[in-house]
Amino acid sequence: MVATTGLKGRETMIDVDPQTVTNRDLAALALQAKGRVKRLYLHWTAGHYEDVYDDYHLNIGPGGEMYLTCTTLTELKEHTWRRNTGSIGIALCCAADAQAGSGWDTDFGSEPPTVMQIEALAQAVAVLTACLGLEINVLTVTTHCEAALFDGYGPHSGDPQLRWDLWYLPDLPLESALKPGGYVIRSKALWYRSEILRQRR
Repeated sequence: MVATTGLKGRETMIDVDPQTVTNRDLAALALQAKGRVKRLYLHWTAGHYEDVYDDYHLNIGPGGEMYLTCTTLTELKEHTWRRNTGSIGIALCCAADAQAGSGWDTDFGSEPPTVMQIEALAQAVAVLTACLGLEINVLTVTTHCEAALFDGYGPHSGDPQLRWDLWYLPDLPLESALKPGGYVIRSKALWYRSEILRQRR
């Protein structure tokens, strides 16, 4: 691991040799954590595509590849202020120089979230919630921006520690217009979860 100063003003660690995992691996880990994990928090790293951060249980690269930075999904990670216990942090590796604007006009910078990342995130959410026995709604699957809005440090708060991860995202391949990121990911995850359940029948 390599230490770096993160956007949160504290030392974070870049994992230089992370373990790659599949959705099947995630399912096995989630079954082991069932009953002890109650929610998922979704982020982006605000770093580069190749940087995998140890703050999160799972990082997703630009091609949809998934990197595990824990031994169990119950491991305590520092990903969401005051919301880390009993939760899983998942981050897209992207958005190094993104600018929020007013949300609907977000500039995702030179390393924007890719379609493959967004789809891989939605698939991971579907697998994890299905195996953990969680519903997919804003209280169980929450973007960091949504959590920050709930807790008073989101967009328009004026808080110096403002967070706006996944505030808006394109709803590709359906349409390129930006929509609230939580809505985009949860909608896709619900579709993937219905496919998982259909295949089990």
